[in-house]
Amino acid sequence: MKYLIGIQPTGRIHIGNYLGCLKKGLKYQEDGHDVTFLIANYHSLTTDSYTDETEKELIKLGCKNIVRQTPPYTELFFKLCCKMNLGTLEKMPQYKDKKDSVEYNLGLLLYPVLMTADIIMNDPDIVIIGRDQVSHLELCNDIAKRVDVNKYFGYEFGDVEKVMDLKNPVNKMSKSNGERGVLYLFGEDYHSKLKGANANEDGLTNLYLIADNIGVDYSNIESNFELKTIIADKMLELFK
Repeated sequence: MKYLIGIQPTGRIHIGNYLGCLKKGLKYQEDGHDVTFLIANYHSLTTDSYTDETEKELIKLGCKNIVRQTPPYTELFFKLCCKMNLGTLEKMPQYKDKKDSVEYNLGLLLYPVLMTADIIMNDPDIVIIGRDQVSHLELCNDIAKRVDVNKYFGYEFGDVEKVMDLKNPVNKMSKSNGERGVLYLFGEDYHSKLKGANANEDGLTNLYLIADNIGVDYSNIESNFELKTIIADKMLELFK
């Protein structure tokens, strides 16, 4: 089975990125499947936030087949654009959600068309995505038919739908919400960062979600402090 995972090179990798898709991809790689980790460098231009730090950390994680978008991707992208109409793209949920919160640009509008080019170029059986990308995959399969690509690209979700911000756990963990609530995999003082994590009801739900998905046994803990400590200890074991 051939899998594809795309990640925008916008900075360091955090626990939400890892549990969202990367962990599953690494497991499939370990099991002997063909897994491609695509550095979506052109996609990062929509927010002008490219950095090579992401690729360095993918290598640290043990990702083997790492590829980048290259000029043939953009050639195919333009061909696909010629098969699209503006109205279809403007109806995409992610575009409607983001167009008022970030600076408007055509790159954001055309994002799913470039994503389609990414998929066709790599020709996977399965694309590992977040649940918010389903409409993009459906559009991808529709566009592929228009250019006579006689293949249905399937998809799987990552292990976790979303990891929430450590400080404000009603928001998804994201660098755009501030560094204080983001738990990075590398170069992080895990104990210090987790010590400051919100331990209200939503915060604890988030901490238990992280614990469950990195293999923490919390059956004998007696306090929130102990929970944070054993999560930090496990992070050290996994990523140091």
